[in-house]
Amino acid sequence: MSKKLTGNQIRQDFIDFFVEHGHTAVPSMSLVPGGDSTLLFTNSGMVQFKDVFIGTEKYPYSRVVDSQKCLRVAGKHNDLEDVGRDDTHHTFFEMLGNWSFGDYYKEEAIAWSWQLLTDVWGLPKDKLYATCFKDDKGNVPQDDEAAEIWKKQPGFNPEHVLFFGRKENFWQMAEFGPCGPCSEIHIDLGEERDNLRGTDHVCG
Repeated sequence: MSKKLTGNQIRQDFIDFFVEHGHTAVPSMSLVPGGDSTLLFTNSGMVQFKDVFIGTEKYPYSRVVDSQKCLRVAGKHNDLEDVGRDDTHHTFFEMLGNWSFGDYYKEEAIAWSWQLLTDVWGLPKDKLYATCFKDDKGNVPQDDEAAEIWKKQPGFNPEHVLFFGRKENFWQMAEFGPCGPCSEIHIDLGEERDNLRGTDHVCG
């Protein structure tokens, strides 16, 4: 990628892209989530949609895009002790999210992610890897559907689909409640990370 983007540009590109694909842009909720005694601070983009996920509220839009201000200093998602140990963890960050409430699913979500990363931001296709879920406990089916969709994306290397277990590719809101396999995309940042044999973690 030859061009350099500011945080503001990345945020605006993301929102504009999904608005063009039928999403409604909504503002970030407060860092202090009112009416939720389970959280000290908003720690992810899904917090303002929590009641939609658990089925107690119906959202007025079926497609939504946002940039949520997040603070992770306590609870399940506590990044405080990792700050300064690597170049990815911070206590405060903005989480970009595109959300579908009973509308589209994996086919569109993956295709749009690929289009945004490669066509809009110009990330090199040969450096991108997708991770999908394979249950290390053997209780949940492997997510072959997501893997096959990734392989269909123009310019994607089919050998760059990797399967990981619950720690990396299974999302859950809490010990009980909404949960399920997730798929992520990572970028290879250098030659020293090219050899994936014998590794149990994806660097991105």
